[in-house]
Amino acid sequence: MTPVAAQQESAAARPSERPAARPASSARGLTITRVSTYLLSIPPRQRAIGDAQQKRVEAVEFVLVRLDTDAGPSGWGFNWNYTKGTRAVKVMIDDAYAPVLVGRDPADREQLGKDLLSQTHFIGRLGVARVGVSAINLALWDLHCKQLGQPLWKVLGGTRQRIKAYNTDGGWLTMSTAELVEDMQRLVARGFDRVKMKIGLPDPREDYARVKAVRQAIGDDIGLMVDVNTCWDLKTALRWGRKLEEFRLEWLEEPLPPFDVRAHARLAKALEVPIAVGETLYTAEMFEEFLRAGAVEIVQADVTKLSGIEEWLQVAALAKAHRVPVVPHTNVQQNVHVQLAAATPHVPMVEYCYESLADIWKEPLTVQDGHYSLPQEPGVGCEMKPEIVERYRVA
Repeated sequence: MTPVAAQQESAAARPSERPAARPASSARGLTITRVSTYLLSIPPRQRAIGDAQQKRVEAVEFVLVRLDTDAGPSGWGFNWNYTKGTRAVKVMIDDAYAPVLVGRDPADREQLGKDLLSQTHFIGRLGVARVGVSAINLALWDLHCKQLGQPLWKVLGGTRQRIKAYNTDGGWLTMSTAELVEDMQRLVARGFDRVKMKIGLPDPREDYARVKAVRQAIGDDIGLMVDVNTCWDLKTALRWGRKLEEFRLEWLEEPLPPFDVRAHARLAKALEVPIAVGETLYTAEMFEEFLRAGAVEIVQADVTKLSGIEEWLQVAALAKAHRVPVVPHTNVQQNVHVQLAAATPHVPMVEYCYESLADIWKEPLTVQDGHYSLPQEPGVGCEMKPEIVERYRVA
């Protein structure tokens, strides 16, 4: 076993407390001394959830990354997946990325990102490779913000004190129509004026009936969005997208297989309801192709699927140049996306999802009257509570 691997194994064997954040001189550099990774599997509490892709989500897997330095704070990052597969990300970080990071200055984020992806040149730079880099990038930014003694949104120049939230956690396909209607009414009563529901059942007529029931229950003044999770073909999307337009939808999300730019462009031209795309796009170049083709009207960039915060900001800038709003895809990464939204004026709102997992973070965000409050502690907000790490850690 190499010295780096031995250090990683030793660190992974025990949960650790984050050192108290303290500002450091901007002229003083740090050196990464250790990379620790943790694999967690956390079941959604309270009820079963599922969509057109994941019929029933038994657990959400997380990989946590901690970067220790020779002085000052540690930085935390993470990534996630439904149920299984995140172990591969952990192995990628441990075997391919950690040796590149140890001994380097964490301030060199851009060069480090290039060096990390170069390790996977011949096995591909998307998927596991990309989400591993994203987790590390969040940890690098966490270090940077802690050195400055500020939360991410202030470091990025954000000025908004509250961010509007829309709720997705009441619209799962695992619910009966009666349960769906009851949950949507409950969310509206809590102050959410925008809600989203899942569709994509084998028979689109059932989807139509469920959307109709929800619209009748919540009234015309509440914004309603639907998410197909990529399961329709173009013919189905054209037919049922037109039918669903009678319910005055705010957008139709991921109606088609994610990389088919031409089909999305045809659909966007044919329908009045805006097309939302982005949670399964992995590079700024992919987003640029969609934007140039007029194939996306709501950009749902996800910092955990891109290579990190810099690339998310690149996508946001591309969207702004094309006069397209950004509404980040968010399941468990609200802490990051809310802060990015505070510094990005053309982000009108941020998704609120997986409410039962909102309290796993050391500084969980709160939503009141349909708005997020912004974190005040230095950092990016990716550190989990030690008791959560201890309880749900996978050996």
